[in-house]
Amino acid sequence: MWAHTLTVQSYQWLLERGWRRSGRYCYKPTMEKCCCPQYMIRISAKDFRLTKSQKKLLKKVHRYLSTGEKPWKGLEKVKPNSAGSVSVDMETTHCKPIMALTDGVSQERPAVPFCDNNDAHCLFTEIVDKNKPVEKFTSERKPPIKGSGPNSEKPKCGKAKQRRLERKRQKLAAQANIDPSEVILLPKKPAEKTIEDFLNGPMPDQPAHRLEIKLVKSGDELSDSFHSTFKQSLAVYSKYQMSVHKDKPADCNKTTFEGFLVDSPLETGHQGGKSPHEYGSFHQQYWLDDKLIAVGVIDILPSYVSSVYLYYDPVYSFLSLGTYAALREIAFTRNLMAVDPDIQFYCMGYYINSCPKMRYKV
Repeated sequence: MWAHTLTVQSYQWLLERGWRRSGRYCYKPTMEKCCCPQYMIRISAKDFRLTKSQKKLLKKVHRYLSTGEKPWKGLEKVKPNSAGSVSVDMETTHCKPIMALTDGVSQERPAVPFCDNNDAHCLFTEIVDKNKPVEKFTSERKPPIKGSGPNSEKPKCGKAKQRRLERKRQKLAAQANIDPSEVILLPKKPAEKTIEDFLNGPMPDQPAHRLEIKLVKSGDELSDSFHSTFKQSLAVYSKYQMSVHKDKPADCNKTTFEGFLVDSPLETGHQGGKSPHEYGSFHQQYWLDDKLIAVGVIDILPSYVSSVYLYYDPVYSFLSLGTYAALREIAFTRNLMAVDPDIQFYCMGYYINSCPKMRYKV
């Protein structure tokens, strides 16, 4: 369905019935004819709780902004040599040869290094000949000394936390003059951190990087900020489409970009709305050290913040910007909800279980 003009309330009614928009084109998939079922994801912003992996992601981004440390896994910091294998320097890694015992005679095995320092970045490798049998280490063990067994008069060993709880139970029982078994200690749950606590965490006076998020108007009423950053936004979009979706350069032109992510049929006004921003379509720009690295396209509706699309610079893919932007948009929805209680939900669009690019949504 092609929509020239739509009120935000009318589009919200369509959204609640499974419709979505791409530019001015509104569509709803036919589940009986689609090869992959598509499910609409709606999140209650008030009841949203961070998962363990999401907390790790927010900490990772915060650490990069404050210290400049990039995340790495395993041996990514070690560069392979020309032959494609990793070489080890015995002197720089403080490795020493192991003395193997064979038939009572010590033999030096310099091919098996080990580290005797506390350097966290020391590389442990074992370069052995797979065809050569592994020599076994032999040593004499003294028989254990026989004893009289455990002392029944001593209390059983327990964890320090359990001992502290037992002492507290005894103390409370003595104060109330009751049996200790009748005392019930309820565990204290630490206050759970919200998404705002992670995003607004303390930063050093001079952080390594500065992240700024700007909200600019799109659609028929383009803001001046959108016009001034249009070239940067188009460049990031082209990089993303060609790198992630393997689009051809000819398909990432200005006309395609405007028809897909700039044009919008949504009107900006809504009677009775209390949102501090206008309603309609917006671009949420992520600026890292005055460089545009990602853009999230969103629609602000009377009861929803709907995510339309996200594109980012592939150079910064190590920050998991897809998930990070979704968390930022949830926090933005919660901020709007504090002013306008009618805005309660964050809509992530469709989820397709068989599509790897949509796994960040669950």
